[in-house]
Amino acid sequence: MNFRPDQFSDFERDRNYIHPAIEHAYNTAEETLAKNAIDPHDFTELYGAENIERDLARVEKKEKGFTVDAPKIYAEVLEAILFDQIGNGDWFGKGTRAIKTSQYDDYINGSDIILELEEVNRTLSHLSLSVDVTFGTTTEEKKFAMIKKHIDDETLGEIKYFHSERGGFQGKLSRVPQVVIGVEKELLIKLSGLWADKHGRKEENSEELASHPVQRLIFAEILLQLQTFRIYAEETKKESIVPIYEKSINILEEILRGKGPAGLGDLRNDKVFTAIRESLQVFKTLS
Repeated sequence: MNFRPDQFSDFERDRNYIHPAIEHAYNTAEETLAKNAIDPHDFTELYGAENIERDLARVEKKEKGFTVDAPKIYAEVLEAILFDQIGNGDWFGKGTRAIKTSQYDDYINGSDIILELEEVNRTLSHLSLSVDVTFGTTTEEKKFAMIKKHIDDETLGEIKYFHSERGGFQGKLSRVPQVVIGVEKELLIKLSGLWADKHGRKEENSEELASHPVQRLIFAEILLQLQTFRIYAEETKKESIVPIYEKSINILEEILRGKGPAGLGDLRNDKVFTAIRESLQVFKTLS
């Protein structure tokens, strides 16, 4: 079944409403993310058992303050689809891998997925993604405020529990560019219907998902943020991190060129994309 935005009632647009397509995909999303998340216990030799247990206690404390509400369910479904399609649909090209972060780095460091990007010379670069489907809340304001703070102090993002099979690296990942991505609920519902139902992942729609234009929307969101952050870093004299942004931008632009010419079309008006553009005004300087 295809869903159009004009088919949604006021009730369905309510913040707490969970569409059946999202409900059906949620179990598959939970399984996908849990199965692929980095396990801090694998870092015992590096950090020590006591340190890890202390981190997990922080996670448990955070979890007690969370409720599994509609926005969180929508966001997890989008996160799982994105994770799956980076690996199976080549949304970011064949040289890109998605690495699902640990719960610690999700809750404490604000990273849902790490994009591992391969350069022409086969060296690896990394980008931290935070996934959302609702904007205009204090949560999103805090996310962009934190990104701004990390640019101001030239630290960028940090991932404590990171493992790359390709790079042969296990440990802390530092100075990682951070971005926030998302799509509006109506679009996510369509994607969910293609991706999974109550019986699990729907393999028959693999080709349609792999070529879905939403990947260009996500590219646009990421590139807009990276370009904005690079300009802000330049204008505020944070020279040490400007090359980090330039590197990520160059890799992503090369991947996008490989996908051939195509515009965003109606997706340019996606509500979350619009909210991201508006949120980036905080990075405008007076110079």
